[in-house]
Amino acid sequence: MPARRLRVMAGLLLALELAFLYTRPTGINSLTFSRGLHARKGASTVLGRAQMGAKTRLEGVRAGRRKDWGPDTWKRFPVEQQPQYPDERELGEALETISRLPPLVQPYEVEQLKNRLKQVFNNERFIIQAGDCAERFSDCSPASLDARIRVLEQMRLILTHLPSLLSPNSPPPIPVSVIRRAAGQYGKPRSSNFESVNGDVMMAFKGDNVNDLRAVQEARVPDPKRLVEGVLRGHATMNYLRSRLSEGLDTYIDPRAFPNNSLESGAMAAARVVGSIPDGGEREVYTSHEGLLLGLEQAMTRKIDMEDMEDVYYNSGAHFVWIGTRTKHLNGAHVEYFRGIANPIGIKVGSDISPESAVSLIKKVDPDNEPGKIVLICRFGAQNVTDELPALVDAVGREGLNVVWFVDPMHGNTRRTQGGLKTRDFDNILREIAETHRVLKKHGEHLGGIHLELTGEDVTECVGGRCGISDDILPCRWASACDPRLNYDQSLELACEVAKLLSRKSAGDSIAARAQSGSLNLVNSFDVGRDVDVGAVGDHRVER
Repeated sequence: MPARRLRVMAGLLLALELAFLYTRPTGINSLTFSRGLHARKGASTVLGRAQMGAKTRLEGVRAGRRKDWGPDTWKRFPVEQQPQYPDERELGEALETISRLPPLVQPYEVEQLKNRLKQVFNNERFIIQAGDCAERFSDCSPASLDARIRVLEQMRLILTHLPSLLSPNSPPPIPVSVIRRAAGQYGKPRSSNFESVNGDVMMAFKGDNVNDLRAVQEARVPDPKRLVEGVLRGHATMNYLRSRLSEGLDTYIDPRAFPNNSLESGAMAAARVVGSIPDGGEREVYTSHEGLLLGLEQAMTRKIDMEDMEDVYYNSGAHFVWIGTRTKHLNGAHVEYFRGIANPIGIKVGSDISPESAVSLIKKVDPDNEPGKIVLICRFGAQNVTDELPALVDAVGREGLNVVWFVDPMHGNTRRTQGGLKTRDFDNILREIAETHRVLKKHGEHLGGIHLELTGEDVTECVGGRCGISDDILPCRWASACDPRLNYDQSLELACEVAKLLSRKSAGDSIAARAQSGSLNLVNSFDVGRDVDVGAVGDHRVER
């Protein structure tokens, strides 16, 4: 994209963002802490209350900041997973452009999410964190975004309302929030900088904001202009999510998502759920991505501009950012960056880190031990949870660390088929969720959320589930840019099983013996005979 076109797009985006801030509906979601941007008159009282409350919370955050940290101090430490750009000057110009763009998220929204995570810590809320493995620029379209909204909103409603639909005497539903892997999950860590495609060695695909997935040498050269385009598409995605989710949910409800029981059909259950949702008010929208490209993260880091509040920094590119498996080294650049921002932070933990190292990492990133600040995202693999998770839970408990526990049942259960495609088994995904829930409960903790890679489309990437995908069907509709995702039906089936699991007083009898009786009433929507382009592209083999 030519530099002049990028400057024009950046200017238009700034104008749209300012208009958006001034014209959004009044109330908590129309507020901003940025000096000079205020809520409209009707929201002045709300603004005052919100600023006072948020200021109190921010003072606690400020106490944990250290004078030896700044958004650029990560440069003093060993850094990994950073692309090698051919033109450092062009990279600097791109990052400077990004630093002048409006934030994607506002500090009050980040603090709002931290409050939600504090509720999770107190077992008063549950979280679905989900979205694409590698978000694509092409996904920034109404059809693609609507599909993702639809599947996640239905999963949220299933987890919230299914227990009461199945048992009228069940306790009141626990609220469920969604954190989307969206509006910035454009970068991907890789185990190697290079890969071989049809015998041709080239740079590995590292995400749309670094290089192009096309398997040709020139397309794989890292391009700084892609960083700017990623931020612009992130803004467009955020604005679309906010506007669509403020319209109501009836458009997104599929009766197939709700089970039949002796009292009513799935369609009746869906209608009852929709009718129980109060109207009015803008829905909360939270986004997340792996904090991988530190130059980009630095450019998106902003200091809070509010009276008597100094040296409080937020990553304005997402509400929630996480440290990945390949970058969580205690004395590395990524940990140095993450320890200074006020956002809630996820840390991927699994067989690759000892309980003692995990404790040291938590203390370094969150020395204030703030509930809702640190989310441990467990990814051990279904076969390792029972043996390895207890030691981590005990170590964290002994130190009195106030962490939230998520499970990532995807990455520890990846395998390759004989044909070379990556896939994940649906039953193993469910088993890891169930085992993580059981271990945490046994050790006096609780599962606060699930971290999933999924799509609202009818892809064939993960095997199993009621839709009956097997290894030989996978090539029919493989579309991921990297790792396999749950499809629409698998996502809804998983939500039903997790809802049943979390509603039980005892978690023992559940998912390993999943009912095959048809009680979920999920209709197989696949037509595996439909034509799909299949080609070889690196280690993910096919592209949409």
